[in-house]
Amino acid sequence: MEKLNDLYLELINPNNIITHFKSDLEFKSWCECGDIEALECTLKAFEQEELYEHCAIIFKVLKSIKRKSKKLSN
Repeated sequence: MEKLNDLYLELINPNNIITHFKSDLEFKSWCECGDIEALECTLKAFEQEELYEHCAIIFKVLKSIKRKSKKLSN
C-alpha cells in the first residue's frame, strides 16, 4: 500500500504535472477546467515546489474565475 501511495504522490507532484503540457497556453487551459477550491490547492502545491511562473498563470486564472463568479452573483 505504501508503494501505491508513493506512486500517487509522484504522479501529482507539480514538477511531474508540468511535463505533460506543451505550452503555457495549454497549462492555462487545464487550469481553467478547475474550480476555485481546486485552483487554490493547486496554487499552494506549485508554490511549495517554487514553480513561480506557473503560479502566476494559476493566480491569473483564479482571479478571472472569481471575477466571473462575482459578476454572476450580482
